[in-house]
Amino acid sequence: MEEELRCFVCKEFYREPVLLPCGHALCRVCATGLQTHVHEGDNNSTVTTDYQEADKASVSSETDSGVVCGSRPNSYAGTPAVPAYVSAAFSLTCPLCNKQVFLDDNGAEGLPPFRVMRTIVERFGGISVAPPAEEACQMCEGERRAAVVRCEQCSVRYCASCRDAWHPIRGPLAQHELRALGTTCTDHGSVPVLYCNTCLLPICQRCLVERHSAHETQHLSSAARLHKTELSQTLHQLSEEAKAMTEYIQLVKGSGDKINESCEELERQIDQTCAEITRAVERRRDELVRAARNTRSQAVANMRSLTSQAAQKLREATALLHFSIEALKESDHAAFLQVGKILSARAQETTTGLRSSLDAPPSPPALTLDIEPVLRTVNTMNFVECIPPEKEMKTSAPSAPEMAVEACAARGCSCTLAWRAPSAPQAVRGYVLELDDGLGGPFREVYCGRETVCTIDGLHYASLYSARVKAFNGAGEGPYSEVIGLQTSPVAWFTWDARCAAGARAEGGLALSADGLCARAGGWQPRVALADQPLARGLHYWRLRVDDYDGDADPAFGVARADVARDKMLGSDALGWAMYIDGSRSWFVHGGAHGGRAAGGVARGACVGVLLDLTRGTLRFTVDDRPQGDIAFTGLRGAFYPAVSLNRGVAVTLQPGLPPPPDLLMSNLTID
Repeated sequence: MEEELRCFVCKEFYREPVLLPCGHALCRVCATGLQTHVHEGDNNSTVTTDYQEADKASVSSETDSGVVCGSRPNSYAGTPAVPAYVSAAFSLTCPLCNKQVFLDDNGAEGLPPFRVMRTIVERFGGISVAPPAEEACQMCEGERRAAVVRCEQCSVRYCASCRDAWHPIRGPLAQHELRALGTTCTDHGSVPVLYCNTCLLPICQRCLVERHSAHETQHLSSAARLHKTELSQTLHQLSEEAKAMTEYIQLVKGSGDKINESCEELERQIDQTCAEITRAVERRRDELVRAARNTRSQAVANMRSLTSQAAQKLREATALLHFSIEALKESDHAAFLQVGKILSARAQETTTGLRSSLDAPPSPPALTLDIEPVLRTVNTMNFVECIPPEKEMKTSAPSAPEMAVEACAARGCSCTLAWRAPSAPQAVRGYVLELDDGLGGPFREVYCGRETVCTIDGLHYASLYSARVKAFNGAGEGPYSEVIGLQTSPVAWFTWDARCAAGARAEGGLALSADGLCARAGGWQPRVALADQPLARGLHYWRLRVDDYDGDADPAFGVARADVARDKMLGSDALGWAMYIDGSRSWFVHGGAHGGRAAGGVARGACVGVLLDLTRGTLRFTVDDRPQGDIAFTGLRGAFYPAVSLNRGVAVTLQPGLPPPPDLLMSNLTID
């Protein structure tokens, strides 16, 4: 309650409170400090309009607050009909509601006193509030108290103590009329006995005759009882709401313990889950390490076997060589001719055998660890909002959601799936979206949450994916929706990865165009550029137009794994498969070994094509859409990035997503 007894401006208990038309109270001193002069040059019509707007706002506020104050003709604007509108001298803006009040020459001194506030402050605030001068006792010495009576003959106001001391009702003073003070009519000074329901003002009998004869009136005591009854009812409702708010505050405070317990449990769950994930990663690490060691052991065993076989053939050839040299020393011609032809045939056969054994040495296993799906899953790991069990309909699991086919679409290697919530009234805690592998294989979960739309990236090109969704709640999982199919783009569209050129310009590295299609190297050291997305399935053909070419340049075109060496010619390590080509011939390069030399080179304006058939696992090259040699590489499995290595003197423009040349299709190199 203390907040109601303190002035909004000075923050102290009200001293000589006055009532504003908006229903808020201020100390008279504070109200005087807030008032401002209205300039005389202002247009009268504008002032009148402002008065009307302020009066409307004030009347509305009085009705809303339940506090009614009388209008004093020479204080503040009361009704639009009063001529005092045009003669406003001061204005005051209520600091609580920002409504503006216009005052006459008396300013804030003419505002009506807020007697109820003054009485309550004296009763509960424990302080004595000085009454206004027109209501103070005229006989008090020192601090004046509020007068309670006024002698009509003496024209003096007395408080209770001064009345008993200075104006006793005896002797000559017994004939004087002592009139009790209180709310009086500001126009006639009479005690109001009626209440005007039209103007919402207490009035006297003369006011009734002069200005309120046509208005609805009632006795002042009846009006007071009616208003007190109405206020009591409103306060009863307010009390009930206050009680409910008190209970709500207790409930909110009580939920703090539950919040702490829930968060602690959540932290424990996070620790347990992360520990479980860590254990699963460690188990998988051990499995992968064992697999890598087995691969190494197998590769080493193969190498030793090849070495042993080659050493055996070398010993046999060396023995034959030494034996033949000794045979050449034979001086008996007849004896030499007996074995000469045999030795020549054996030497020729051994030479052919050695030549056929000179295959490319075994390369290290072209394996790399694909962690992108795991990282994506870890980075998207998040909380799922749980519906409290008491609010969840546990009678049955939710029915099947309905796929919003019109909102589902596939673009490039991404697809967007949308569905509608089940029509049955069961509560839904979340949804599980499943997708197959694009080849009719088993479904796997790709999303779990409360959203009804999901975008999936990283799909394969030229693949038909099947999708389905189901809902779940505390009662269990519902049935699946109908399966829908989504066809990804038949050809891959990609550009050069901007990360290949990041920070390399100052070192003579790669420079890429704004669209990511043109690439140029600035130094003699080869630089490798990879596409921004891998290819793992289907038939893909792209070309690279040679925009600039210097005869001393060493361009190489092909594919690579993500971890290929970026500062060597493509094909120099086991993670790149390429065709090196100059102005007159070309070689296939992988693992640092060259082979498959073919005539024909490139010049400025030529187009080098790359055909990657991941269904058959083959890689082939073209120059101006004509085959350049035979099939370059076979046995390609996994994900490959289109790649090129460039150095100074050569620039290329990428042309992705092209159909293969017809003669290559006729060569039966496409998908069966």
